[in-house]
Amino acid sequence: MRLTFPEGFLWGTAAAAHQVEGDNRNSDWWAWELRPGSPVAEPSGTAIEQYTRYRSDADLVGSLGFNTYRFSVEWSRIEPAEGTFDEAALAHYVDVTEAVLEAGMTPMVTLNHFTLPIWLAGRGGWMAPDAPELFARYCDRLVRALGDRVDWYCTINEPGIVAYGGYLGGLDFPPGTKDEASWEAAIAGLRRGHACGLESVKESRPDARVGATHAMVEWEANEGGAPLRDYIRDRMEDTFFEVSEDDDFVGVQTYTRVQINVPNPLRPLARLLVETPAIRRLVVPPALRSQSKLGQGSSGEIRRTDMGYEWRPEAIAATVRRAAELLPGKDVIVTEHGIAATDDAERVEFIDHGLAALHAAIADGVPLTGYIHWSAFDNFEWAVGYRMQFGLIGVDRATQERTVKPSGCHLGSIARSNALEL
Repeated sequence: MRLTFPEGFLWGTAAAAHQVEGDNRNSDWWAWELRPGSPVAEPSGTAIEQYTRYRSDADLVGSLGFNTYRFSVEWSRIEPAEGTFDEAALAHYVDVTEAVLEAGMTPMVTLNHFTLPIWLAGRGGWMAPDAPELFARYCDRLVRALGDRVDWYCTINEPGIVAYGGYLGGLDFPPGTKDEASWEAAIAGLRRGHACGLESVKESRPDARVGATHAMVEWEANEGGAPLRDYIRDRMEDTFFEVSEDDDFVGVQTYTRVQINVPNPLRPLARLLVETPAIRRLVVPPALRSQSKLGQGSSGEIRRTDMGYEWRPEAIAATVRRAAELLPGKDVIVTEHGIAATDDAERVEFIDHGLAALHAAIADGVPLTGYIHWSAFDNFEWAVGYRMQFGLIGVDRATQERTVKPSGCHLGSIARSNALEL
């Protein structure tokens, strides 16, 4: 069976600056990795040296057949001190963009992917009252430097994960606060940050297509678990959709399904838990932190990825459908979908199952216009270090040798033909 995708479909893969560049010394993540008692498994160090190897890496990705490459720009390199912009760093990212274009791919630039300049982190990060305006100023400087080379911008990568992972303490991200007040303050800052970033990009490039990338999971709950599911989904996903009505596209990033099952007799207690602030402040943060491995099913033998997530490639179709319902009429792009797998055959299977489910969504009228796989290369996976393998391309960090995996050839072939053969 041959499943053909729409003409002009974006086929791509992705990377994030801190995870691949190396020596990102001015960021909050670099300091977080090296602090005494750090929860991070290992420091990022030289990563895969993409800061100097970007041209050959872009050529390699382009040679596989992709027409789009999503990458992030590191704010802490461009503005190493508040109000001081590094022209050499700006020129570097202009050259990175040129390399992507020369490799035959459309650049999709993420303006902020998890990291912050250390000077802003010292003032509270996304809790700082002026963080959104400072982000907008950085966006303006960068977008003006990139000029007409870039037509696609992602403002903030997975704001729900940023707030939950660092400010509620769910994923051992900086700044490491673990209270509801910090979580809510960060949510507010990220919401305004997206709005300010969108406006800033549009002022310089009104024709550019701009949107956020939303971390979503396929949520399932029984009757008793529904109140808790609705509350968590609202704070981690829906609140950010509320400030995306002016976006040009919706970026969706999904890796798994989460099931929340509460015995029905306890449903009144679950509702009381989320509706009573005093109880919620005491119970919800530690409860969510204990669920830092998403995808924990309720019972039985569940197939899992190396990250501990439920193996559920079809979850991406469920979230794409929901995103299209929340923001009707907007193009939807899968900006991340992937799997941590030592066995690359699992990645091929994951890709095929996910794409088949997405094709069915397109057939049902969902305006899906692109699929960008995470990730291009094995890289630094934040608090868990380098042991997780998400890449279509393997990297020997001792030699920095790149090896294209069968999954990279497989997805590249799908991209070339614009069709999935089953």
